[in-house]
Amino acid sequence: MVLVTVELESRPESTILDQTPESPGWWLIRLGRRLQADREQMDKLDGYDRGDHPLPTGHRRAAESYRRFQEQARSNFTGLVVEAVLERLRVLGFRQGADGQGADSEAARIWQANSLDADSGLLHRAALVMRRSYAIVGRDPQKPETPLITIEDPREVIHARDPLRRRRVRAALKWWCDEFDGYDRAVVYLPTGVHYFRATSKDASNRWSANRWGIDESEGQDGYAAAPIDGLVPVVPFINRPHLDGYGVGEFEDVCDIQDRINNTTLHRMIVAAMQAFRQRVLTGPELEREDLPFDPGADLLWVLDSPEFKIEELGQADLGPLLKAAEADVRDLAAITRTPPHYLLGEIVNASGDALKAAETGLVSKALERQRQFGESWEQVLDLAFRITGREAAVDSETIWKDPESRSMAELADAALKRKQVGVPWRQNMEDLNYTPAQIERMEADRATEMFQAHMAANPPPPTAGAQNRGGLPPTEEDENAAAAPPAGGQEPGVGGG
Repeated sequence: MVLVTVELESRPESTILDQTPESPGWWLIRLGRRLQADREQMDKLDGYDRGDHPLPTGHRRAAESYRRFQEQARSNFTGLVVEAVLERLRVLGFRQGADGQGADSEAARIWQANSLDADSGLLHRAALVMRRSYAIVGRDPQKPETPLITIEDPREVIHARDPLRRRRVRAALKWWCDEFDGYDRAVVYLPTGVHYFRATSKDASNRWSANRWGIDESEGQDGYAAAPIDGLVPVVPFINRPHLDGYGVGEFEDVCDIQDRINNTTLHRMIVAAMQAFRQRVLTGPELEREDLPFDPGADLLWVLDSPEFKIEELGQADLGPLLKAAEADVRDLAAITRTPPHYLLGEIVNASGDALKAAETGLVSKALERQRQFGESWEQVLDLAFRITGREAAVDSETIWKDPESRSMAELADAALKRKQVGVPWRQNMEDLNYTPAQIERMEADRATEMFQAHMAANPPPPTAGAQNRGGLPPTEEDENAAAAPPAGGQEPGVGGG
Protein backbone atom coordinates (compact mmCIF):
# COMPACT_ATOMS: atom_id res chain seq x y z
CA MET A 1 0.00 0.00 0.00
CA VAL A 2 1.31 3.39 -0.99
CA LEU A 3 0.59 6.37 1.21
CA VAL A 4 0.19 9.68 -0.56
CA THR A 5 0.54 12.85 1.44
CA VAL A 6 -1.50 15.81 0.21
CA GLU A 7 -0.56 19.21 1.54
CA LEU A 8 -3.68 21.23 2.22
CA GLU A 9 -3.76 24.84 1.22
CA SER A 10 -2.89 26.91 4.25
CA ARG A 11 -5.17 29.75 5.25
CA PRO A 12 -4.26 32.71 7.39
CA GLU A 13 -5.58 32.38 10.93
CA SER A 14 -7.44 35.71 10.59
CA THR A 15 -9.65 34.41 7.78
CA ILE A 16 -10.96 31.37 9.68
CA LEU A 17 -14.48 32.09 10.90
CA ASP A 18 -15.05 32.35 14.63
CA GLN A 19 -17.36 29.50 15.62
CA THR A 20 -17.95 30.65 19.16
CA PRO A 21 -21.69 30.28 19.95
CA GLU A 22 -23.67 33.46 19.20
CA SER A 23 -20.82 34.88 17.08
CA PRO A 24 -21.59 36.08 13.51
CA GLY A 25 -19.66 33.14 11.96
CA TRP A 26 -21.48 30.68 14.18
CA TRP A 27 -24.86 32.09 13.11
CA LEU A 28 -23.77 32.00 9.45
CA ILE A 29 -23.12 28.24 9.46
CA ARG A 30 -26.02 27.36 11.76
CA LEU A 31 -28.66 29.28 9.80
CA GLY A 32 -27.13 28.34 6.45
CA ARG A 33 -27.48 24.63 7.13
CA ARG A 34 -31.09 25.11 8.19
CA LEU A 35 -31.75 27.06 5.02
CA GLN A 36 -30.24 24.31 2.86
CA ALA A 37 -32.38 21.69 4.62
CA ASP A 38 -35.56 23.64 3.84
CA ARG A 39 -34.80 24.55 0.23
CA GLU A 40 -35.68 21.15 -1.28
CA GLN A 41 -39.19 21.14 0.18
CA MET A 42 -39.71 24.79 -0.74
CA ASP A 43 -38.69 24.11 -4.34
CA LYS A 44 -41.19 21.26 -4.42
CA LEU A 45 -44.00 23.47 -3.09
CA ASP A 46 -43.12 26.22 -5.55
CA GLY A 47 -43.35 23.68 -8.37
CA TYR A 48 -46.82 22.62 -7.25
CA ASP A 49 -47.93 26.24 -7.23
CA ARG A 50 -46.64 26.78 -10.78
CA GLY A 51 -48.29 23.58 -12.04
CA ASP A 52 -44.96 21.76 -12.39
CA HIS A 53 -46.10 18.65 -10.53
CA PRO A 54 -44.26 15.31 -10.56
CA LEU A 55 -45.26 13.39 -13.69
CA PRO A 56 -48.09 10.94 -12.98
CA THR A 57 -47.22 7.29 -13.48
CA GLY A 58 -49.12 5.01 -15.86
CA HIS A 59 -48.66 1.43 -16.94
CA ARG A 60 -44.99 0.44 -17.11
CA ARG A 61 -45.25 -0.39 -20.83
CA ALA A 62 -47.05 2.85 -21.63
CA ALA A 63 -44.70 5.21 -19.84
CA GLU A 64 -42.61 6.11 -22.89
CA SER A 65 -45.45 5.96 -25.40
CA TYR A 66 -47.59 8.37 -23.40
CA ARG A 67 -44.99 10.81 -22.12
CA ARG A 68 -46.98 13.65 -23.67
CA PHE A 69 -50.10 12.42 -21.88
CA GLN A 70 -48.21 12.46 -18.58
CA GLU A 71 -47.43 16.16 -19.00
CA GLN A 72 -50.97 17.02 -20.11
CA ALA A 73 -52.56 15.11 -17.22
CA ARG A 74 -51.37 17.60 -14.60
CA SER A 75 -54.29 19.75 -13.40
CA ASN A 76 -53.12 22.59 -11.16
CA PHE A 77 -55.68 22.60 -8.35
CA THR A 78 -53.02 23.45 -5.76
CA GLY A 79 -52.31 26.75 -7.52
CA LEU A 80 -56.02 27.55 -7.43
CA VAL A 81 -56.08 26.93 -3.67
CA VAL A 82 -53.46 29.66 -3.25
CA GLU A 83 -55.15 32.07 -5.66
CA ALA A 84 -58.45 31.76 -3.78
CA VAL A 85 -56.79 33.08 -0.60
CA LEU A 86 -54.38 35.51 -2.26
CA GLU A 87 -57.12 37.49 -3.99
CA ARG A 88 -58.60 38.25 -0.55
CA LEU A 89 -55.36 39.58 0.97
CA ARG A 90 -55.14 43.22 -0.08
CA VAL A 91 -53.72 45.84 2.28
CA LEU A 92 -55.58 49.16 2.09
CA GLY A 93 -53.52 51.12 4.60
CA PHE A 94 -52.59 51.50 8.25
CA ARG A 95 -54.21 53.11 11.26
CA GLN A 96 -51.92 54.50 13.96
CA GLY A 97 -53.98 54.74 17.13
CA ALA A 98 -57.24 56.61 17.61
CA ASP A 99 -55.92 60.00 16.47
CA GLY A 100 -53.04 59.02 14.19
CA GLN A 101 -54.18 60.49 10.89
CA GLY A 102 -50.77 62.08 10.35
CA ALA A 103 -49.10 58.72 10.89
CA ASP A 104 -51.59 57.18 8.45
CA SER A 105 -50.34 59.48 5.68
CA GLU A 106 -46.69 58.84 6.57
CA ALA A 107 -47.27 55.09 6.49
CA ALA A 108 -48.95 55.45 3.10
CA ARG A 109 -45.97 57.45 1.82
CA ILE A 110 -43.49 54.75 2.91
CA TRP A 111 -45.77 52.05 1.47
CA GLN A 112 -46.01 53.72 -1.93
CA ALA A 113 -42.33 54.68 -2.05
CA ASN A 114 -41.39 51.00 -1.78
CA SER A 115 -44.02 49.87 -4.36
CA LEU A 116 -45.61 47.66 -1.74
CA ASP A 117 -49.09 48.19 -3.18
CA ALA A 118 -47.91 45.77 -5.90
CA ASP A 119 -45.05 43.83 -4.27
CA SER A 120 -46.92 42.96 -1.08
CA GLY A 121 -48.82 40.38 -3.14
CA LEU A 122 -45.50 38.69 -4.01
CA LEU A 123 -44.70 38.39 -0.32
CA HIS A 124 -48.15 36.99 0.49
CA ARG A 125 -47.91 34.44 -2.33
CA ALA A 126 -44.47 33.23 -1.24
CA ALA A 127 -45.70 32.78 2.34
CA LEU A 128 -48.85 30.93 1.27
CA VAL A 129 -46.90 28.60 -1.00
CA MET A 130 -43.57 28.05 0.79
CA ARG A 131 -44.58 28.33 4.46
CA ARG A 132 -42.99 31.73 5.05
CA SER A 133 -41.53 34.83 3.44
CA TYR A 134 -39.62 37.87 4.66
CA ALA A 135 -39.36 41.65 4.52
CA ILE A 136 -36.05 43.39 5.30
CA VAL A 137 -36.04 47.04 6.42
CA GLY A 138 -32.98 49.23 5.92
CA ARG A 139 -31.73 52.65 4.93
CA ASP A 140 -31.78 53.79 1.31
CA PRO A 141 -28.57 55.76 0.56
CA GLN A 142 -30.29 57.49 -2.36
CA LYS A 143 -33.35 58.50 -0.28
CA PRO A 144 -32.27 59.00 3.34
CA GLU A 145 -35.72 60.29 4.30
CA THR A 146 -37.47 57.07 3.14
CA PRO A 147 -36.72 53.62 4.63
CA LEU A 148 -36.01 50.82 2.15
CA ILE A 149 -38.28 47.76 2.44
CA THR A 150 -37.46 44.71 0.30
CA ILE A 151 -39.46 41.53 -0.30
CA GLU A 152 -37.35 38.39 0.11
CA ASP A 153 -37.54 34.82 -1.18
CA PRO A 154 -37.71 32.31 1.72
CA ARG A 155 -35.21 30.12 -0.14
CA GLU A 156 -32.62 32.87 0.40
CA VAL A 157 -33.53 34.13 3.89
CA ILE A 158 -33.99 32.39 7.23
CA HIS A 159 -34.32 33.55 10.82
CA ALA A 160 -33.97 32.29 14.38
CA ARG A 161 -36.68 33.39 16.79
CA ASP A 162 -36.26 34.47 20.37
CA PRO A 163 -37.21 31.57 22.69
CA LEU A 164 -38.98 33.96 25.08
CA ARG A 165 -40.84 36.13 22.56
CA ARG A 166 -42.06 34.23 19.53
CA ARG A 167 -42.30 37.24 17.22
CA ARG A 168 -38.91 38.70 18.10
CA VAL A 169 -36.12 37.74 15.68
CA ARG A 170 -32.86 36.77 17.36
CA ALA A 171 -30.74 36.48 14.21
CA ALA A 172 -31.30 36.27 10.45
CA LEU A 173 -29.37 35.25 7.34
CA LYS A 174 -29.63 36.46 3.75
CA TRP A 175 -27.80 34.29 1.16
CA TRP A 176 -27.42 34.51 -2.60
CA CYS A 177 -25.06 33.50 -5.38
CA ASP A 178 -23.53 36.47 -7.15
CA GLU A 179 -24.43 36.06 -10.82
CA PHE A 180 -21.44 38.12 -11.95
CA ASP A 181 -18.53 36.31 -10.29
CA GLY A 182 -20.24 33.05 -9.28
CA TYR A 183 -19.31 33.29 -5.58
CA ASP A 184 -21.78 32.82 -2.73
CA ARG A 185 -22.41 35.82 -0.51
CA ALA A 186 -24.24 36.07 2.80
CA VAL A 187 -25.34 38.71 5.28
CA VAL A 188 -25.93 37.94 8.95
CA TYR A 189 -28.27 40.32 10.77
CA LEU A 190 -27.83 40.60 14.54
CA PRO A 191 -29.15 43.16 17.04
CA THR A 192 -25.59 44.46 17.40
CA GLY A 193 -24.86 44.94 13.67
CA VAL A 194 -24.78 43.58 10.14
CA HIS A 195 -22.00 41.19 9.07
CA TYR A 196 -21.02 40.41 5.46
CA PHE A 197 -19.44 37.16 4.26
CA ARG A 198 -18.16 35.81 0.94
CA ALA A 199 -17.32 32.27 -0.12
CA THR A 200 -13.68 31.58 -0.88
CA SER A 201 -14.45 29.09 -3.68
CA LYS A 202 -17.14 28.43 -6.26
CA ASP A 203 -17.42 24.76 -5.31
CA ALA A 204 -20.82 24.44 -3.63
CA SER A 205 -20.65 20.72 -2.85
CA ASN A 206 -20.13 21.54 0.83
CA ARG A 207 -21.66 25.00 0.80
CA TRP A 208 -22.01 25.56 4.52
CA SER A 209 -18.63 24.37 5.71
CA ALA A 210 -16.98 26.91 8.00
CA ASN A 211 -13.73 26.57 6.05
CA ARG A 212 -15.40 27.77 2.86
CA TRP A 213 -16.39 31.22 4.10
CA GLY A 214 -14.50 34.39 4.83
CA ILE A 215 -15.27 37.97 5.75
CA ASP A 216 -16.35 40.15 2.83
CA GLU A 217 -14.20 43.21 3.36
CA SER A 218 -15.68 44.96 0.32
CA GLU A 219 -18.74 45.69 2.44
CA GLY A 220 -18.50 47.99 5.43
CA GLN A 221 -15.51 48.19 7.76
CA ASP A 222 -14.00 44.70 8.01
CA GLY A 223 -17.29 43.23 6.79
CA TYR A 224 -19.29 44.97 9.51
CA ALA A 225 -21.89 47.71 9.46
CA ALA A 226 -23.91 49.21 12.27
CA ALA A 227 -27.45 47.93 12.75
CA PRO A 228 -30.01 50.19 11.03
CA ILE A 229 -32.14 50.01 14.18
CA ASP A 230 -30.10 49.70 17.34
CA GLY A 231 -30.91 46.55 19.27
CA LEU A 232 -33.31 45.10 16.69
CA VAL A 233 -32.91 42.70 13.78
CA PRO A 234 -34.44 44.42 10.70
CA VAL A 235 -35.86 41.16 9.29
CA VAL A 236 -39.57 40.40 9.68
CA PRO A 237 -40.93 36.89 8.93
CA PHE A 238 -44.42 36.29 7.52
CA ILE A 239 -45.33 32.74 8.55
CA ASN A 240 -48.31 30.92 7.04
CA ARG A 241 -50.33 28.67 9.34
CA PRO A 242 -47.81 29.04 12.20
CA HIS A 243 -47.35 26.43 14.90
CA LEU A 244 -45.94 26.89 18.38
CA ASP A 245 -42.56 25.57 17.23
CA GLY A 246 -42.18 28.69 15.08
CA TYR A 247 -42.59 26.95 11.74
CA GLY A 248 -45.47 27.18 9.29
CA VAL A 249 -47.24 24.99 6.73
CA GLY A 250 -47.84 25.75 3.06
CA GLU A 251 -51.41 26.44 2.03
CA PHE A 252 -51.68 23.16 0.10
CA GLU A 253 -48.77 21.23 1.61
CA ASP A 254 -51.05 18.67 3.25
CA VAL A 255 -52.98 17.92 0.03
CA CYS A 256 -50.10 17.32 -2.38
CA ASP A 257 -50.87 13.58 -2.28
CA ILE A 258 -54.47 14.27 -3.32
CA GLN A 259 -53.19 16.42 -6.19
CA ASP A 260 -51.01 13.48 -7.29
CA ARG A 261 -54.03 11.17 -7.17
CA ILE A 262 -56.00 13.54 -9.37
CA ASN A 263 -53.17 13.67 -11.88
CA ASN A 264 -52.87 9.87 -11.97
CA THR A 265 -56.61 9.45 -12.50
CA THR A 266 -56.54 12.04 -15.27
CA LEU A 267 -53.66 10.18 -16.95
CA HIS A 268 -55.58 6.89 -16.86
CA ARG A 269 -58.64 8.60 -18.33
CA MET A 270 -56.58 10.05 -21.18
CA ILE A 271 -55.02 6.66 -21.96
CA VAL A 272 -58.38 4.91 -21.92
CA ALA A 273 -59.88 7.67 -24.08
CA ALA A 274 -57.10 7.21 -26.64
CA MET A 275 -57.19 3.40 -26.69
CA GLN A 276 -60.63 2.22 -25.62
CA ALA A 277 -63.10 5.10 -25.78
CA PHE A 278 -64.28 4.13 -29.30
CA ARG A 279 -65.79 0.95 -30.64
CA GLN A 280 -63.04 -1.40 -31.82
CA ARG A 281 -63.58 -3.42 -35.08
CA VAL A 282 -62.12 -6.87 -35.53
CA LEU A 283 -61.62 -8.50 -38.96
CA THR A 284 -61.53 -12.32 -38.95
CA GLY A 285 -60.62 -14.46 -41.93
CA PRO A 286 -57.58 -15.44 -44.03
CA GLU A 287 -54.31 -13.77 -43.20
CA LEU A 288 -53.73 -10.46 -44.94
CA GLU A 289 -50.86 -8.06 -44.96
CA ARG A 290 -51.56 -4.78 -43.22
CA GLU A 291 -51.07 -2.94 -46.51
CA ASP A 292 -53.73 -5.06 -48.18
CA LEU A 293 -56.52 -4.16 -45.80
CA PRO A 294 -59.17 -2.40 -47.90
CA PHE A 295 -60.56 -0.28 -45.09
CA ASP A 296 -60.24 3.48 -45.09
CA PRO A 297 -62.60 4.96 -42.47
CA GLY A 298 -64.67 7.94 -43.47
CA ALA A 299 -68.20 9.31 -43.10
CA ASP A 300 -68.89 8.99 -46.84
CA LEU A 301 -67.31 5.56 -47.41
CA LEU A 302 -68.89 2.11 -47.53
CA TRP A 303 -66.89 -1.02 -46.77
CA VAL A 304 -67.53 -4.07 -49.01
CA LEU A 305 -66.12 -7.55 -48.34
CA ASP A 306 -65.50 -9.63 -51.50
CA SER A 307 -65.20 -12.98 -49.71
CA PRO A 308 -67.66 -14.53 -47.27
CA GLU A 309 -64.67 -15.84 -45.33
CA PHE A 310 -64.10 -12.37 -43.89
CA LYS A 311 -66.19 -11.19 -40.98
CA ILE A 312 -66.23 -7.89 -39.09
CA GLU A 313 -67.04 -7.80 -35.40
CA GLU A 314 -67.22 -4.91 -32.91
CA LEU A 315 -66.01 -4.55 -29.34
CA GLY A 316 -67.74 -2.00 -27.12
CA GLN A 317 -66.01 1.14 -25.91
CA ALA A 318 -64.81 1.62 -22.34
CA ASP A 319 -66.95 3.58 -19.87
CA LEU A 320 -65.12 6.71 -18.65
CA GLY A 321 -67.74 7.44 -16.01
CA PRO A 322 -66.01 5.68 -13.07
CA LEU A 323 -62.73 7.50 -13.76
CA LEU A 324 -64.49 10.86 -13.94
CA LYS A 325 -66.29 10.18 -10.65
CA ALA A 326 -63.03 9.11 -8.99
CA ALA A 327 -61.32 12.36 -10.02
CA GLU A 328 -64.33 14.37 -8.85
CA ALA A 329 -64.24 12.63 -5.46
CA ASP A 330 -60.56 13.52 -5.06
CA VAL A 331 -61.26 17.14 -5.97
CA ARG A 332 -64.00 17.29 -3.34
CA ASP A 333 -61.60 15.88 -0.74
CA LEU A 334 -59.07 18.56 -1.67
CA ALA A 335 -61.75 21.25 -1.41
CA ALA A 336 -62.88 20.05 2.02
CA ILE A 337 -59.39 19.88 3.51
CA THR A 338 -58.27 23.27 2.17
CA ARG A 339 -61.69 24.91 2.79
CA THR A 340 -61.82 26.02 -0.83
CA PRO A 341 -65.39 26.39 -2.16
CA PRO A 342 -66.21 23.40 -4.40
CA HIS A 343 -67.53 25.67 -7.16
CA TYR A 344 -64.03 27.20 -7.39
CA LEU A 345 -62.54 23.81 -8.25
CA LEU A 346 -65.41 22.08 -10.06
CA GLY A 347 -67.03 25.07 -11.74
CA GLU A 348 -70.49 23.96 -10.63
CA ILE A 349 -72.73 27.02 -10.25
CA VAL A 350 -76.21 26.06 -11.44
CA ASN A 351 -79.18 28.02 -10.06
CA ALA A 352 -77.28 28.68 -6.83
CA SER A 353 -78.71 31.44 -4.67
CA GLY A 354 -76.62 34.20 -3.15
CA ASP A 355 -77.10 32.74 0.33
CA ALA A 356 -75.92 29.33 -0.87
CA LEU A 357 -72.77 30.79 -2.42
CA LYS A 358 -72.10 32.81 0.72
CA ALA A 359 -72.44 29.69 2.86
CA ALA A 360 -70.08 27.80 0.54
CA GLU A 361 -67.43 30.52 0.93
CA THR A 362 -67.66 30.74 4.74
CA GLY A 363 -64.62 28.53 5.28
CA LEU A 364 -62.54 30.44 2.75
CA VAL A 365 -63.48 33.78 4.33
CA SER A 366 -62.54 32.52 7.80
CA LYS A 367 -59.24 31.27 6.46
CA ALA A 368 -58.50 34.60 4.77
CA LEU A 369 -59.31 36.48 8.00
CA GLU A 370 -56.84 34.29 9.88
CA ARG A 371 -54.12 35.00 7.30
CA GLN A 372 -54.90 38.72 7.61
CA ARG A 373 -54.42 38.59 11.37
CA GLN A 374 -51.07 36.83 11.11
CA PHE A 375 -49.69 38.82 8.18
CA GLY A 376 -51.11 42.08 9.55
CA GLU A 377 -49.05 41.73 12.73
CA SER A 378 -45.93 41.28 10.62
CA TRP A 379 -46.74 44.34 8.49
CA GLU A 380 -47.11 46.35 11.68
CA GLN A 381 -43.62 45.23 12.73
CA VAL A 382 -42.30 46.30 9.33
CA LEU A 383 -43.93 49.70 9.75
CA ASP A 384 -42.52 50.08 13.26
CA LEU A 385 -38.98 49.38 11.98
CA ALA A 386 -39.46 51.85 9.13
CA PHE A 387 -40.62 54.56 11.54
CA ARG A 388 -37.67 53.92 13.85
CA ILE A 389 -35.29 54.45 10.94
CA THR A 390 -36.87 57.86 10.32
CA GLY A 391 -36.47 58.74 14.01
CA ARG A 392 -40.00 58.12 15.24
CA GLU A 393 -41.98 55.23 16.66
CA ALA A 394 -45.19 53.70 15.45
CA ALA A 395 -48.14 53.66 17.82
CA VAL A 396 -48.41 50.64 20.06
CA ASP A 397 -52.00 50.11 18.89
CA SER A 398 -51.20 50.33 15.17
CA GLU A 399 -53.49 48.35 12.91
CA THR A 400 -53.34 47.05 9.35
CA ILE A 401 -56.42 47.88 7.27
CA TRP A 402 -57.38 45.03 4.93
CA LYS A 403 -59.95 44.83 2.23
CA ASP A 404 -63.01 42.88 3.32
CA PRO A 405 -62.36 39.24 2.33
CA GLU A 406 -66.06 38.53 1.91
CA SER A 407 -67.50 39.05 -1.56
CA ARG A 408 -70.32 41.59 -1.46
CA SER A 409 -72.01 43.62 -4.16
CA MET A 410 -71.80 47.41 -4.12
CA ALA A 411 -75.55 47.56 -3.42
CA GLU A 412 -75.10 45.41 -0.30
CA LEU A 413 -72.19 47.55 0.92
CA ALA A 414 -74.09 50.81 0.35
CA ASP A 415 -77.18 49.52 2.12
CA ALA A 416 -75.11 48.38 5.09
CA ALA A 417 -73.35 51.77 5.22
CA LEU A 418 -76.69 53.61 5.39
CA LYS A 419 -77.88 51.40 8.25
CA ARG A 420 -74.59 51.85 10.13
CA LYS A 421 -74.89 55.62 9.73
CA GLN A 422 -78.34 55.52 11.33
CA VAL A 423 -76.91 53.89 14.45
CA GLY A 424 -74.13 56.46 14.74
CA VAL A 425 -71.14 55.00 12.85
CA PRO A 426 -68.95 57.92 11.66
CA TRP A 427 -68.62 58.76 7.98
CA ARG A 428 -64.89 57.91 7.81
CA GLN A 429 -65.43 54.44 9.32
CA ASN A 430 -68.20 53.81 6.82
CA MET A 431 -65.82 54.66 4.00
CA GLU A 432 -63.26 52.18 5.34
CA ASP A 433 -65.97 49.52 5.47
CA LEU A 434 -66.67 50.30 1.80
CA ASN A 435 -63.03 49.26 1.09
CA TYR A 436 -61.69 52.71 0.23
CA THR A 437 -58.02 53.35 0.97
CA PRO A 438 -56.98 56.06 3.47
CA ALA A 439 -55.68 58.22 0.59
CA GLN A 440 -59.02 57.95 -1.22
CA ILE A 441 -60.88 58.80 2.00
CA GLU A 442 -58.75 61.91 2.54
CA ARG A 443 -59.46 63.10 -1.01
CA MET A 444 -63.17 62.42 -0.54
CA GLU A 445 -63.14 64.36 2.75
CA ALA A 446 -61.61 67.39 1.03
CA ASP A 447 -64.09 67.16 -1.87
CA ARG A 448 -66.94 66.69 0.58
CA ALA A 449 -65.96 69.84 2.52
CA THR A 450 -65.75 71.81 -0.74
CA GLU A 451 -69.18 70.62 -1.87
CA MET A 452 -70.72 71.45 1.53
CA PHE A 453 -69.21 74.97 1.41
CA GLN A 454 -70.52 75.54 -2.12
CA ALA A 455 -73.98 74.34 -1.13
CA HIS A 456 -73.97 76.67 1.88
CA MET A 457 -72.92 79.64 -0.26
CA ALA A 458 -75.65 78.85 -2.79
CA ALA A 459 -78.28 78.74 -0.05
CA ASN A 460 -76.95 81.81 1.77
CA PRO A 461 -75.53 84.26 -0.80
CA PRO A 462 -73.79 87.41 0.54
CA PRO A 463 -75.86 90.66 0.39
CA PRO A 464 -75.22 92.78 -2.74
CA THR A 465 -73.34 96.11 -2.45
CA ALA A 466 -75.01 99.54 -2.90
CA GLY A 467 -73.66 99.88 -6.43
CA ALA A 468 -75.11 96.53 -7.37
CA GLN A 469 -78.55 97.58 -6.03
CA ASN A 470 -78.54 100.76 -8.20
CA ARG A 471 -77.69 98.65 -11.24
CA GLY A 472 -80.55 96.21 -10.78
CA GLY A 473 -78.72 93.58 -8.75
CA LEU A 474 -75.83 93.17 -11.20
CA PRO A 475 -72.34 92.80 -9.77
CA PRO A 476 -70.68 96.16 -8.98
CA THR A 477 -68.33 97.59 -11.54
CA GLU A 478 -64.97 99.16 -10.85
CA GLU A 479 -66.59 102.66 -11.05
CA ASP A 480 -69.15 101.66 -8.40
CA GLU A 481 -66.42 100.45 -6.06
CA ASN A 482 -64.39 103.66 -6.54
CA ALA A 483 -67.47 105.83 -5.94
CA ALA A 484 -68.29 103.96 -2.75
CA ALA A 485 -64.75 104.42 -1.46
CA ALA A 486 -64.48 108.19 -2.36
CA PRO A 487 -65.26 110.84 0.32
CA PRO A 488 -68.38 113.01 -0.15
CA ALA A 489 -68.29 116.37 -1.91
CA GLY A 490 -66.75 119.23 0.09
CA GLY A 491 -64.07 117.04 1.61
CA GLN A 492 -66.17 116.37 4.72
CA GLU A 493 -66.39 113.01 6.37
CA PRO A 494 -69.71 111.22 6.05
CA GLY A 495 -72.10 112.16 8.81
CA VAL A 496 -70.34 115.45 9.74
CA GLY A 497 -72.46 118.54 9.25
CA GLY A 498 -71.34 121.92 7.81
CA GLY A 499 -71.47 125.33 9.39
